[in-house]
Amino acid sequence: MLSKLAVVSLFILLIWGNLVAGLKAGLACPDWPLCHGTILPPFRWDIYMEFMHRVIGAITSIFIIALVIRRFRIYNGAFKIIPALSVVLLLVQIVLGGIVVLLELPVDLTTIHFGNAMIIFATVLYQAYYDGISHKPTLALEGSSTFFFIMSVVIFAQTVLGAYVRHSSAGLACPDFPTCLGQWIPPLISDTVITHFSHRLVAYTIFIIFAVLFLYSMVSGRLDYVKRNITFILLLIIVQIFLGAMVVLTHLSYDLTALHLSVAILIFSFTLHAFFKSSEKKAAL
Repeated sequence: MLSKLAVVSLFILLIWGNLVAGLKAGLACPDWPLCHGTILPPFRWDIYMEFMHRVIGAITSIFIIALVIRRFRIYNGAFKIIPALSVVLLLVQIVLGGIVVLLELPVDLTTIHFGNAMIIFATVLYQAYYDGISHKPTLALEGSSTFFFIMSVVIFAQTVLGAYVRHSSAGLACPDFPTCLGQWIPPLISDTVITHFSHRLVAYTIFIIFAVLFLYSMVSGRLDYVKRNITFILLLIIVQIFLGAMVVLTHLSYDLTALHLSVAILIFSFTLHAFFKSSEKKAAL
């Protein structure tokens, strides 16, 4: 139950942060750690969007620390590094959150803040899967486990790139879909266009890889133990591309943008889960 609470609360925190950014409420609490100089700020919808982000973050931190203590006691040897890493990254995240507010949301630091949150999510998901009892912690990299590890890294990078697209105001650099500025290869080259178009190209590449992997899993029995993961990932990628198009065509609708991130995190989660299962299978051989 504790591991589920940690994962779910962290998922909600990530989405809530996306909503805060989409509603332009990131500086509604311009100070830190207080909000407008008080523990309980004056009532205004944008202030409470940002304030609740901090509250959810505090609750999530409690769940993560409780999970870390439990896993640190159960894990043996070098695997204790993973729960310890979660605490270090969590402390870094809290400090980064304060700096991001005090420096008024600099693009690079805001993106790093999000990327660090995604790494915390990965470590928490690891501890949720490897409870130390029914699933002993392992990190076997061989064959399919290596593939899913690499794809987890690629999807992580794609998600962080998406955050950079958002924070660098490149979300509408290609205002049309599926073309970009009316052509398949954008005629105008600028930093924002390159950033946005790169995000699309990586998305298409990930789709092709998992489409091929899905077809392979249908004709081969070697991936039966992760076939469900592969199917879910491919379906989610199709949904994600559709949502990405809708985000652009609705001029960055904040609710669709939050849903877009939700699906991205689910794709990341299912890919990591496939990596965990593959790693466990290799370690058992």
